[in-house]
Amino acid sequence: MELDHVDRMLQAWADRDPELAADPLAVAGRILRLARFLDLAIARALAPLGLSFEDFDVLNTLRREGGGPVRPSALARAALISSGAMTARLGRLQDRGLITRAGDDTDRRAVQVSLTAHGEELAIRALAAVLEADESVLAPLDAASRASVADGLRTILVQLERSEAGR
Repeated sequence: MELDHVDRMLQAWADRDPELAADPLAVAGRILRLARFLDLAIARALAPLGLSFEDFDVLNTLRREGGGPVRPSALARAALISSGAMTARLGRLQDRGLITRAGDDTDRRAVQVSLTAHGEELAIRALAAVLEADESVLAPLDAASRASVADGLRTILVQLERSEAGR
């Protein structure tokens, strides 16, 4: 079996400090490295479309919700960011003609966000590019391995999300 960066790091720790219980790095270190590789692959896939991952996330959150209208606060919650950060993202997307912001008929203080036709088309293309990038990174895993990894990660995330919700 070929060794990866994490294997070499674990071996170095075992040589340096045999008493150190570094085995969590076998999973955590690989998750962190994989996240970096995925970030790079996704950034490369979105660059030709002129989108950041953050802008992609807003467009496809809107698309998943049926294209709009959606309140910016709901988008911010879905993206796990502040309303101020969402306002900046929405401004960029509106300037590019990808979304519209309009007053809410039921609450004069609120705004509703919707995709434009151009925004919908770009969201579709961007999602295809991101899924292709994901596939290229995950290509070494067969379907059974992917299911096993997904199940293990879900187990961890459910526990963390439950803990986070209980704060």
